[in-house]
Amino acid sequence: MKKVICAILACTIGAVTAASLGGCGCNSSKTSSGSQESKQGYEVVATQPDLKDDVFGFYILNDKSLMLTRYFGSETDVVIPDTYQNYTVTTIGHSVFNNDGIKTITVPDTVTDIQDYAFASNKGLTSVKLSSNLTHLGTDAFFYCSALETIELPSSLEKIEPFAFCASGLKTLVIPENEKLTELPQFLFHQCPNLKEVVIPATITKIAEDTFSECPADLTLKVASGSYAEQYAQEQGINYESV
Repeated sequence: MKKVICAILACTIGAVTAASLGGCGCNSSKTSSGSQESKQGYEVVATQPDLKDDVFGFYILNDKSLMLTRYFGSETDVVIPDTYQNYTVTTIGHSVFNNDGIKTITVPDTVTDIQDYAFASNKGLTSVKLSSNLTHLGTDAFFYCSALETIELPSSLEKIEPFAFCASGLKTLVIPENEKLTELPQFLFHQCPNLKEVVIPATITKIAEDTFSECPADLTLKVASGSYAEQYAQEQGINYESV
């Protein structure tokens, strides 16, 4: 529980920091990640939209791409647009839907990056359709989404950050096979009370000791015979099936 509380505090601090720094009027230039880098060398997380309508606010990344930074709507079933005006939506920004009470979310295939806490603390979130071109899933992206029982991760995924599914309601998950996705980070499934099965491909060659900390005792890892994941399950005393 202590680590979940720490994650909640980190989420709150991150959001407050973003809000306090965004739109600060610093003399700065935009980076490719959607932050602003000042002449002093520090980064400011984009929070104030450059473009907006009644539902969404966007930050201009470059002359072609946008990052979604705000949700002004009240709908619980959210479909993120793939374009806005003459730009393509490629990034879901930090904490955009944090604790917004959404139930379903559809992410367009134009999105390649979901940043930290993007959908965190939506306790009623039950259905997520991710972009088929997603490459990066940020820290605590689905933290404390307690009604989310399953999610399909695309084969394009190259990196998953720590705590991404911490304290979520996941029951099963298949880790996609991608030569660039080689690691399951720390606390990825920490305190997931309903987690029963995780399928791990042979392309995973590093798993943090605490990736599955405080998960149910009957959790089973489905692994490739002779793979690193099989060795990991044996060393950690986690139930496993070799396929």
